[in-house]
Amino acid sequence: MQTPLTGKVLNMQAQLALAPATLAGYVGLRRTAQKHGTLDPKTRTAVLAMSGAALGVPYVERLTARIASGAGWQPDEIVRFTEGLGSGDEKLDSLLGVVGDAARTSGSSPTPPGSERRRTGGHPSSSWKAFAYFSIAVYTAYFTNFAATELDVPSVLPTEA
Repeated sequence: MQTPLTGKVLNMQAQLALAPATLAGYVGLRRTAQKHGTLDPKTRTAVLAMSGAALGVPYVERLTARIASGAGWQPDEIVRFTEGLGSGDEKLDSLLGVVGDAARTSGSSPTPPGSERRRTGGHPSSSWKAFAYFSIAVYTAYFTNFAATELDVPSVLPTEA
């Protein structure tokens, strides 16, 4: 199995493959989000990147930034929105704020899910739609920490070059 991100099997993928149930859990999250997710590709990858950055796990930070880059986000844009400096889209920034809060507090956000609607006119279920992508980042972060996965994802960000 090769990843389109790097053209090779990632260390995380090789480790997941050693435990069929663990691999199935990861693949299940990815497939379910792909099949049933309704967020556009740039929004969902921004949610992944924000989750990765806020979780503070280097493997996940690099992986999710790389995924966001593949969806068309420029490295400087990824740095801006993952550091809370804004994407230029008020609705997206509000959603990323909720996701970032949740990632930094083990899911317990001081900003109630759905509150971005009041601030930006977004749909109240945006937070719940984003949770599918947030959960992929969380699963990956916990697994790579648990498995002590060696970092093999090349950075796309200038701050890590």
